[in-house]
Amino acid sequence: MLNERLQRMREKYFDTIPVITSERLVLATLAHQKFAGEAIPIFRAKIVRYVLENMTTLIMDDELIVGTPTNEYRGANLFPEYTSSKWLTEDIDEFPIRKTDPYRIKKEDREIILEALKYWEGKSMEDLSLEILPAYIENARQQDLISVGCRNGVSGETTPNHKKFLEIGLKGYMKECAANIERVKGGTKEKQEKVDFWKACIIICEGLISYAHRMAEEAERQAGECKDEKRKRELMQIAENCRIVPENPPETFHQALQMIWFIQVVFHIEAPTTACGFGRFDQYMYPAFKTDYEKGRMKQEEALELLECFYLKCCEVYEVRDRWYAKSFAGYPMWEILMVGGQTPEGHDATNELSYLCLDAAADLQTTQPVLAVRVFKDTPGELIRKGARMIQAGMANPGFFNDNAAIPMTMGKGCTIEEARDWTIVGCIQPAPGGGTTDGSPDAGYVNAPKVLELVLHNGKDPKTGEQLGLETGNPEEFKSMEELKNAVKEQLKYFYQMIKEGYDLMVPQHMLRLPVIFASMAMEGCVQSGKSVQEGGAKYTTAGMFITGAANLADSLVAIEEVVFKDRDIGIGELITALDENFEGNERLRQLLINKPAKYGNDNEYVDGIAREILGFCADTVQSWEDSRHGHYSFCNLSQTVNISHGEACGATPDGRRAGEPYCDNASPTMGRDLSGPTATVKSVAAIDQKKFHDGALFNLRFDPKGIEGEKGLQILEGVIKTYFDNGGEHIQINVVDDKTLKAAQNEPEKYKGLMVRVAGYMAYFTELDKAAQDTIIYRTAHLK
Repeated sequence: MLNERLQRMREKYFDTIPVITSERLVLATLAHQKFAGEAIPIFRAKIVRYVLENMTTLIMDDELIVGTPTNEYRGANLFPEYTSSKWLTEDIDEFPIRKTDPYRIKKEDREIILEALKYWEGKSMEDLSLEILPAYIENARQQDLISVGCRNGVSGETTPNHKKFLEIGLKGYMKECAANIERVKGGTKEKQEKVDFWKACIIICEGLISYAHRMAEEAERQAGECKDEKRKRELMQIAENCRIVPENPPETFHQALQMIWFIQVVFHIEAPTTACGFGRFDQYMYPAFKTDYEKGRMKQEEALELLECFYLKCCEVYEVRDRWYAKSFAGYPMWEILMVGGQTPEGHDATNELSYLCLDAAADLQTTQPVLAVRVFKDTPGELIRKGARMIQAGMANPGFFNDNAAIPMTMGKGCTIEEARDWTIVGCIQPAPGGGTTDGSPDAGYVNAPKVLELVLHNGKDPKTGEQLGLETGNPEEFKSMEELKNAVKEQLKYFYQMIKEGYDLMVPQHMLRLPVIFASMAMEGCVQSGKSVQEGGAKYTTAGMFITGAANLADSLVAIEEVVFKDRDIGIGELITALDENFEGNERLRQLLINKPAKYGNDNEYVDGIAREILGFCADTVQSWEDSRHGHYSFCNLSQTVNISHGEACGATPDGRRAGEPYCDNASPTMGRDLSGPTATVKSVAAIDQKKFHDGALFNLRFDPKGIEGEKGLQILEGVIKTYFDNGGEHIQINVVDDKTLKAAQNEPEKYKGLMVRVAGYMAYFTELDKAAQDTIIYRTAHLK
């Protein structure tokens, strides 16, 4: 139950529409002009320091944890170093009215933004990408066959080394960097580059310390004007906290939370950060929690209040995305993952009192950030699993559950030790990473549109809509004599487009190395300070880059359908099938129904269909994971689509599984919506059967239940049983929505009555009413299992 403070803060959150602000843009533009000519790492660090030293110090009513990346509540910064000023200028009046992820813009900010963006014309990484990427790769991207990472965003998803920050503070980092400078001193190009990096780390630490001290001054100013004695004491405590952290290690749980939040703030000032997660929060925060509790400095209800204030701060960070990205990653996702449970590096149960309190805070608030993740292994207390299951049963869509038995082998595939693998957490969405996530620099390289690949195979590499040769010439499909020939053509075409992503990504990342290295985000990673290299240069202890797929279930179902009706039963010739697909089944509904109903479908525990999915996905994983990237790391495969399944589906014609042209694909690693009709146990067995341990970046599985089917104690047992069955069969991750069609459709029609309705979209949560209709429909179309 939320206290009055938290109720007020939560209501404010729901009643405030996110807003694009101009302050960071203006300050960063001035800093670019002021510090031009410095060595690139130092230049980048001085820009961030300048922003931190001059930005608004905003402390809002009721807050106990302070600091914002902008000068507005629920504000979003602009980063023209990364995103093109062209589309920002063109879309500025569309942001308040667009269907997906709208933003307010104040009139005065609009004018300031337009004026400031003139300086950035043609200067962004996105502008540069048009010169860097070969025409055939850019064309494939424009056609939604692939996406290419690092075109317009930061080249890293980061889980900082929070444990080290708490142990040594920024002073400790500065001391370590100064010692490295004294040891190396320069003298060669390579040595000087390291020295410049370490100097940059010191500069950015100075900026954050300055910001924290300025926040202390603001708290003291407000305390001096405050008439309420309770709030005055709170403001003075905030001031004391900000003078201690992040410069020094925290002395209390409150200060530890404040330090972790300051780290988050600077991430969202340095770059357009997404997926800056909190890692194994209950592990590194527990010592401060335990000390305060044992010394009587803090009661449990006080700890809960602080934690809930921290969670609400997590709801204040945003990334401004263009129309394609807003559609493909719908619902303002930021992937601030907070993990609890699991095991210690030695293999013992790691659950503690804070693990449960983290779930309590999420249950009280029911906000989309942070996203809670529960690690499960053989010794995880049943009480922790049940607490999470109760939240799911109540329709909170939070937490997601992760299986150590699958995630540890995935993590080991990245080359780490068993101790680091047992200490895994998420970097990004559901991707397991070693060493609490602090050792793995793991950005997204790109997505392949798998059903579109099949469409090209059925037209010998040509796009049937335009006649353009987009893919390889894999042969006339009417001359294929067997399913093996067809599957081999699909594999060849998939490899071709993954190689295209690799080439594009490997061309983009060096531009980040040389032009836009992230300094603080690199400093926060194990390995970068030691090596004197940014994460873009491969400075992290382990370096991977994610390769993804959309429409995997549609592809598997389509291949099985072709085998069933063309090669096996000869109900139809392949040429006739291709014609029907090109005509979007116009006048041929009977054939469409045959394709839907006769062949078996993935998601129903059918060994053959699941085997086709396993074969194709295994081929993708084996292929991309054998490749080195431009940072001398490796690519990792992930069966995950976010809402790219909507964008990619719009680019593809009808498919042999009975899907019509332009319709969304399946949801991540889940079966095609509405095709898993044999019950939840069959569904989870199918998804687990694809041999997920091969995928070093995991597989995202969404499941939906109708509330009527899982009521009471029996319903809890059903949920726990489904999770256990999935994990026993090798699944890595499962997240469950409990909501019926009636509620979702009512929320579409009367959104003002359902503004707090939270759903799982991909590896993140969103408010259903904040999604556009296409994203809402994909959730409604998910099979609502009764039991």
